[in-house]
Amino acid sequence: MYIYAFLKTPASPLKLPQGIKGCLEIINSQGLSALVEPDLQAEDLPDTDEQLMQSVVIHDQITCAVFYQTSLLPVRFGTCFRSETALFEHLALNQQNYIQKLEQLQGKAEYCLQGVPLDPSQNQPNLPNPTDSPSLRGRDYFLAKKQLHQRQLEHQQQQSQQWQQLIEIIGQTYPETLLADSQPNRERIYILIPQTNEIQLQQQLNHWHSQYTHWQLSLGQALPPYHFL
Repeated sequence: MYIYAFLKTPASPLKLPQGIKGCLEIINSQGLSALVEPDLQAEDLPDTDEQLMQSVVIHDQITCAVFYQTSLLPVRFGTCFRSETALFEHLALNQQNYIQKLEQLQGKAEYCLQGVPLDPSQNQPNLPNPTDSPSLRGRDYFLAKKQLHQRQLEHQQQQSQQWQQLIEIIGQTYPETLLADSQPNRERIYILIPQTNEIQLQQQLNHWHSQYTHWQLSLGQALPPYHFL
C-alpha cells in the first residue's frame, strides 16, 4: 500500500481527496495514523517522465490538502509498504518518535523565502551602457566600459552582502530556518513558524523589500514541514 503521511489519529473525520489512482484511507494504531492509498503499489506508478511528474504533483496536492486540516509528517513520493501488517509494525516501532515530532510541529508550517538577484540595470535604470552609445569611440569607449564593469562588480558585492545580512536577520528572528543550496540566479531560505504568524512574516517581507533592494524577494504558501523532519 502507498503512503502519503503520518499524523495523530484525528478526533473527527477528515475530508480526504482522491488519491493518485484510487481512494484514500486513514489507518489508525494507538493514537498514530497513516494516510494511505491501499490499492496502489510502487509498480503501479507510471513509468513515463510526464506521467510520473503528474503523480508527484498529485502526491503533493494530497499531502497539502490534509495538512491544511491537521498537522502531519509528509512522506517521500513513492513510499510503499508491502502489507497492512508491515505498516502496523512500522507505526508501533516509530510511535513515540512520530508522536513527539507531531507535537513539536503542531500548528506550524514551512514557508520558502526566495531571493532572485536583480540585474544592475533594474536597480539603476539610468546606468549608461557604452554599447548603446555609438558616438563613443576609442579611449572614451574603453573608459566607459571600464566604469560599467566597475559598477557591476560593486553591485555584485553589495548583492552578496545584502543576502548575507538577510540570512543573519532571519536566523535571529526565526530560530527554525534552513538555508537551501544555492542555484543559478536563485537563493532560498526555509522558515518554520506557527501558521498564526504568517501575517507577521508577510509584514517582515514587506520591510525586507525596502532594505534589500538588490534582490527580488517572494514568499511561498504554507506547506507541510518537508525540510524540518
